[in-house]
Amino acid sequence: MRIPEAMISAEAMVKADDWRTFGSGELICQEDLAKICISDCAQNYSLSYFAGQSIESYMQTLPEFNQRFVLKSRPKDLPGPEHFEIEDLAHPQLGHGQVRVRVLMVALSPWQGQRLKDFKNYAKPFEIGEMIDCDVLGEVVEIGADIDDAYGIGTRVTGRLGWQKFATASPSELLPATGDFGGRLWLTALSSPGLTAYCALDMFAQPMPGQTLVVTSAAGSVGAYAVQLGKLAGMRVVGIAGGEEKCAHVVKQLGADHCVDYRDKAFERELGFALPNGCDLFFDTVGGQVADSVFDNLAKYARVLVVGRTVSNNSDRPDLDYINMRQLWAREASIQCFSRYSYPREWAASRERMMALCKQGLVKSIDNVVDGFEQSPRALHDMLAGKYTGKVLVRYADPATNQGSIEL
Repeated sequence: MRIPEAMISAEAMVKADDWRTFGSGELICQEDLAKICISDCAQNYSLSYFAGQSIESYMQTLPEFNQRFVLKSRPKDLPGPEHFEIEDLAHPQLGHGQVRVRVLMVALSPWQGQRLKDFKNYAKPFEIGEMIDCDVLGEVVEIGADIDDAYGIGTRVTGRLGWQKFATASPSELLPATGDFGGRLWLTALSSPGLTAYCALDMFAQPMPGQTLVVTSAAGSVGAYAVQLGKLAGMRVVGIAGGEEKCAHVVKQLGADHCVDYRDKAFERELGFALPNGCDLFFDTVGGQVADSVFDNLAKYARVLVVGRTVSNNSDRPDLDYINMRQLWAREASIQCFSRYSYPREWAASRERMMALCKQGLVKSIDNVVDGFEQSPRALHDMLAGKYTGKVLVRYADPATNQGSIEL
């Protein structure tokens, strides 16, 4: 909130070109303001708000407590608000080389739902009482000692900081979100959804013009980019999605040649019609029966890229994984598994290439924004239930600063 007029003493009223000292003895010059707060409220504001910044934009108090969501109990199926609770925590003092980040927006992902379950999986389950992790877009509101200029006050950043209103982090945990791209793009095309699709296809898929690519969850956050990248590579793309509306979106908005509704009773027949010459490249994030149906339509020497296993990762039943292995053998197909966490160097290179595609307007970012910190659990439930098309973001706060082209 802004500083009340009553908190600014008469002594704090100075000319715009005056130099004044705070309690630390540090000289501060505010060239664009007619008044600054010196002693009356200095104890309530970090000096780092003032260094070279506009007081109008940055002299604002932190709330007394930070709030975060933690896991209260484990869901058996889809999570709901009853499985989470809000904790109030005091703000920690900034350590050497740390910054405080105000979280503006968080990204929801299927792996969050998977980590709520307590069984052996590719990622460690959340502990009861543990904060829910995720990628966020934030704004630096306070800096400690010896912070690089790239992380000054007002800098937009991304990082895995979780469902909380404020976070304390070191620059090694953050990535500056430059003004070249809109804020939401940093949580979609330039984050896990877009980079997973690009990195996996670039490293292992060998996409060939004229061949056929099949993408499961083609209307989802990752699949949507796989569809678009496949078309850019000159492939014939067949998507698989749930419902007529999503299938229409995959064709009309994302550019797929065809999309098959896996909920349709005639799904297997329709899939066969869509693949008269078979599937040369299979980009799968789902697994289970849908993937087995694609295996029935593989071309000779097909390539299967396993990027996720949503069906089985949300269950402790391994029999929900692929069972149609005889068709893989019959077609002499190859399988490559991909996890983004194994390729940090390639991940960074993929971001640079996706930046170039975004600048050229060659890829579309599809997202849904839900407003309100308190809505995080409900939004996660709705996303996992298949309500949305594309990435789901939850807006926690509006930015305190105007950074030109960056918009939420």
